[in-house]
Amino acid sequence: MFARVKGKRLVLHPGAKMAESMTANAKEAQSFLQRPEIGRWLLRQSGIPVTTGKQAQPGWRTYKVSLYQEHVLHMERSVESPQWLLHRMEEPSYQQVALTVPDPEIQVVKSLAARSLYAAGIDAGEVTIMAASPHRQKVLQVEPEWPQPEKDRCMQQAKEWWESRLRQHPQEIEKLGADPEFALRKPTGEMALASDYLKVGGKVGCDTTRYREELAMHQHPIAELRPEPSEDPDELFFHILEGLQLAHKKLGNAKLEWIAGGMPFAGYPIGGHIHFSGMTATFALRRKLDAYLALPLVLIEDIGCRDRRQRYGFLGDCREKSYGFEYRTLPSWLVHPDITRGVLHLAKLIATSHTQLRATPHLQLPLIKAYYTGDKTALIPYVEQIWEELKGLPGYVLSRVYLDRYFSYLQNGHTWPAEMDLRTTWSLS
Repeated sequence: MFARVKGKRLVLHPGAKMAESMTANAKEAQSFLQRPEIGRWLLRQSGIPVTTGKQAQPGWRTYKVSLYQEHVLHMERSVESPQWLLHRMEEPSYQQVALTVPDPEIQVVKSLAARSLYAAGIDAGEVTIMAASPHRQKVLQVEPEWPQPEKDRCMQQAKEWWESRLRQHPQEIEKLGADPEFALRKPTGEMALASDYLKVGGKVGCDTTRYREELAMHQHPIAELRPEPSEDPDELFFHILEGLQLAHKKLGNAKLEWIAGGMPFAGYPIGGHIHFSGMTATFALRRKLDAYLALPLVLIEDIGCRDRRQRYGFLGDCREKSYGFEYRTLPSWLVHPDITRGVLHLAKLIATSHTQLRATPHLQLPLIKAYYTGDKTALIPYVEQIWEELKGLPGYVLSRVYLDRYFSYLQNGHTWPAEMDLRTTWSLS
């Protein structure tokens, strides 16, 4: 179950030099966790397995993980206690786990704990997870509080980690990058393998993910663009256009259609990942990317995007990189140049202005539900509201032509042309 809030909220007091404050857990998010059914619902929406069992079954281990954002501060694991047939004879005791141990189960537990903390809408707390293997794990509890014996030490470790990350990436965007994907369709309607036409590397290649196990190791179904990053979103847009033109030369097969979107073929989800250099994927920044990039895009997404969210595209999906991070929530926005250009300009605006943005959909259950179910009607007034807010930002002026066109596209009531050949929408010849 999801425990009730105990004591005071966690408040981390940063040094005066910090570029972004370390804030307390939001009251609204804490109130969600006071109701176990809502806490479990939030996690399930993000594809996180949960359990209501209070005691691990024989053969399962229980982990207690204290975190600040995605950084694990302390971890304990249950010690197996004697059992009689299928029942434990006593409650298990716990031993501290070394965080550097390269155990696959521990690594998955750490990742699942961070995802759970984010999905619950909080920045700091303890997550309890039951695990039978690296592939069988369930979340038992998310609590917006660190355990009392470790609280002071966790506070200090969180502060040190935060300061270290800001020294590495001072939250000032340097360059914007992307690696959007697309699929190839035969005249018969069947999927063509990108690896039959493209190499793995290069500015235009195939993604190494195979998705389906029946494919051989050298068979890769999805094509991927790898444009040169840029400080200017418009320059990045033209790098993407150059990548599509290069793909046109490499493929050279007029009988193949190029398809983008969320899931052009059943079982083969594709994405439009955006890279941010010079920045750390703080929970606050992730939530602004969700609020101003991912949720509005639902208004024009096709059903494949909703289906993709059964396994991919959950809110706040980021991957840390040496240069900064990769935001992985979005489906492939290559479907139309106006959408591509708008997404890139909006991503840059969010990165440069995220501390000024006010929308908090992660604290509004109807908006979270609308995202995961693809409920466009519920999101229309929300998108109108954030568009007005964005127009008031100084940086909006620099991208006004493309962002006005983009938000007008979002509000025109049409679904994006995911079934249309990219060569047509991009006027490739």
